[in-house]
Amino acid sequence: MATLGSISEGSVIKLKENGALVEFYVAKHNYESGLNGSGRTLVVRKDCYSMGGTWQNSTNAYAGNEMDSLLNGTYKNLLDSDIRTAMGTTKFYYTPGNGNDTKTNLSRSVFVLSATEMGGSHTFMNAEGTALSGAVINLLKVAKWNGTAVICWTRSPVTGSTNRAWGLNSSGNSDTYTSTSAYGVRPVFTLPSSLLVSNNGPVYANTAPSTPSSISVPSSISGGSTITVSWGSSSDTEGNLAGYIVERSTNGGSSWSQIYQGGSTSTTNYVAFGTASVMYRVKAYDTEGLNSGWRTGGSVTVINNQAPGAPGSINVPLDVTGGAELTVTWEAATDQDGNLAGYSLEREVDGGGQWSVVYTGNTLSYTDTITKGWASVKYRVRAYDTNNAYSGYVTSDICTVDNNMAPTIACDSASGSDLGIKTEGFSVQYSVADEDADEVTVAEVLDRESLRTFSAGLEEDSNLQITGETFLRLLNGTHTLTITANDGKANTVHTLTFKKEVTEAAITLEEPMEADADITICVLSVIGSIPADAEYSVKVTNNANDATPVWEDCTTEVKVGANHVFTNTTATNGPAFNFKVEAKRGTSGIGGYINSVQGEFQ
Repeated sequence: MATLGSISEGSVIKLKENGALVEFYVAKHNYESGLNGSGRTLVVRKDCYSMGGTWQNSTNAYAGNEMDSLLNGTYKNLLDSDIRTAMGTTKFYYTPGNGNDTKTNLSRSVFVLSATEMGGSHTFMNAEGTALSGAVINLLKVAKWNGTAVICWTRSPVTGSTNRAWGLNSSGNSDTYTSTSAYGVRPVFTLPSSLLVSNNGPVYANTAPSTPSSISVPSSISGGSTITVSWGSSSDTEGNLAGYIVERSTNGGSSWSQIYQGGSTSTTNYVAFGTASVMYRVKAYDTEGLNSGWRTGGSVTVINNQAPGAPGSINVPLDVTGGAELTVTWEAATDQDGNLAGYSLEREVDGGGQWSVVYTGNTLSYTDTITKGWASVKYRVRAYDTNNAYSGYVTSDICTVDNNMAPTIACDSASGSDLGIKTEGFSVQYSVADEDADEVTVAEVLDRESLRTFSAGLEEDSNLQITGETFLRLLNGTHTLTITANDGKANTVHTLTFKKEVTEAAITLEEPMEADADITICVLSVIGSIPADAEYSVKVTNNANDATPVWEDCTTEVKVGANHVFTNTTATNGPAFNFKVEAKRGTSGIGGYINSVQGEFQ
């Protein structure tokens, strides 16, 4: 698309008459600039419009004659309204005629060329304007009607006559004719040189684009942030929309400054911290400099809120196990505006660069579950305030995930439970399992003393036994049992407690001591601590192999370290020695113990 003023003289353009395109020649740019100023282009219909043109009342006066009325009435109204508006009126030189041969000028919307403009010159022809270029005259000198060359009128009267006027014969040469003759009428007029001409020739009166249909501005704007302003597209009848201009006001619309010009329907704008409010407006413009009206958005109050500071640190446990939980903690953030709202914790898995929010809230820790099979995890946390302003991130190191599953210990008594008071030996049944089917070593410990270490069969029952000497050697009081299962990578510990509380004891030989001769005397000593109020007795026998041994009390002798002389002299199954020490806690509740029993007999 070009402007009419850029089309070379002699070129063909098209204008609509009664809706149909008709060809015109571009005849002259800046037509009669002395009368009309610059920027008016003369256009001439290629063919005659009518063959009924005559001069009024048999005179050669042009103004108001039949041709003049036809062209500025019926013909003019055939043209599109935008062209009629654009053409306005044009001043040109003419001779009034009908006896008045003084050259002057006339103003009309539509007119016909003068004989001079068509290159004519004669004693009885006033010089009405200047001749068009030779190339244009050659195009125009032969006028046609329905494809046949015809006589065509000019606007020039024959001077010295009242009823003859100049025309062009069918060969294009100037000649004179009586004013009552009906010959061809070829309309001419001027148009602004700024009108647009499309590629196939039609001329358009340029109109401004439509006002952008909308403007969109964020309803919440924070000082110190960059926002996006967008707007609806404009339309343009001539299709020469060039772009948009966007302006901003920070004082409620009292003054505006341009922030954007271009073809996009959106732009970004930085709103400085401390700005009280902002308004935006947009208009469209075309290639010819016409502007639409403004589309103005409402005033938006700027929130001059400062983002919180980043949390001081983030802490993730050193040991991260797949299928298990871990707790991430972080230090509190500060906020200059005092409106800290909480924290957003994000997690990255396997270094993929994809972060997902796992927690939002105002606490300083979060317990996360690690999916078995992950290779690594990393966490980052940032603070936010009530205006949704976010701090920067503080990020943890990459943590390698240990996907080994620790062994499990199944026991009727949960780890950490108390087995209660034990007065005699007992055992604890348990089994171990390992999800990875690793070999598991089990260590059983009583207090700090190892009982046994062995390779356990998975899901097979095992017994931790506190019996016999193991139980006997324990002092009364609380004791701890520890079962530790280890798969070579991780330990699982199961802990139980119990309280030994033995208030009486009896000690004897499991097998009597036989002798070759009768046993007549013995001496015993009981080594340990026996409270004074304990029920305490020591008995001995010298026929321990008999069905009913004779037990003799020697408590007193033992206490004082004296010999005991047996009174029994019968030993049916042969002489055999045994003793029996019995002790029971007294009313004081003070406990005691026996380390050993020593002695001899003969």
